[in-house]
Amino acid sequence: MSGTSTQALDSQAGKRILTVDDDPDILKLLNMRLNAAGYQTMSASNGEEALAQIAINRPALVISDLRMPGMDGLSLFDAIHQSDPALPLIMLTAHGSIPEAVDATQRGVFGFLTKPFDSKSLLQQVEAALRTTAGAHAGKQDEDVESWRAEIMTRSPQMENLLGQAKLISSSDASVLIQGESGTGKELFARAIHQASPRRDQPFIAINCGAIPEQLLESELFGHSKGAFTGALRDHKGLFQSA
Repeated sequence: MSGTSTQALDSQAGKRILTVDDDPDILKLLNMRLNAAGYQTMSASNGEEALAQIAINRPALVISDLRMPGMDGLSLFDAIHQSDPALPLIMLTAHGSIPEAVDATQRGVFGFLTKPFDSKSLLQQVEAALRTTAGAHAGKQDEDVESWRAEIMTRSPQMENLLGQAKLISSSDASVLIQGESGTGKELFARAIHQASPRRDQPFIAINCGAIPEQLLESELFGHSKGAFTGALRDHKGLFQSA
């Protein structure tokens, strides 16, 4: 793990994560890997138990299986999102759950992990979810900052220069490529450009392509028609069309 990644992980150490799965072995594995990385964990074996725990002790992140008896992962996400839309959720998926996973992305689930998952993928997803949530929260706390850049807090001259460039290009219809290492705030800058642009009242749709299983990506981006594959029970509008 690089120094930058290690620093990011260290800054998140101690954050509480709720893991939800009806398989005790999966829960044990998740908690073991998260604890080893410095995170606190609490567990639930079903959606109802998870909601009860959230009501008592709100976590910073929820990691839930998609398919569970009773309240499944999608129903759990909907319940969480209704009462606490800022609480991110990462979904665990397995082969054969493509339609549900595509639907979850459309609803706003932060990311996906396919079973079996490795520690690197798990921790990358966790870091990204916590970092995004923290960045959004910090931005909203400063009421004196212009609204279009409210999520970016900085005193750096270099960052202010970049924000100036972002404001200048926001009125353009040209495509913009933002490059940078993981965790440097590319999505925040993209959102700021959108908020400063005449298109601010239109949807801003962010997608973490690396967090979506390969077999879901095409359907998520371009959509699909009913019956296009096994389990496609209805038409699904892709993100390109939604944006």
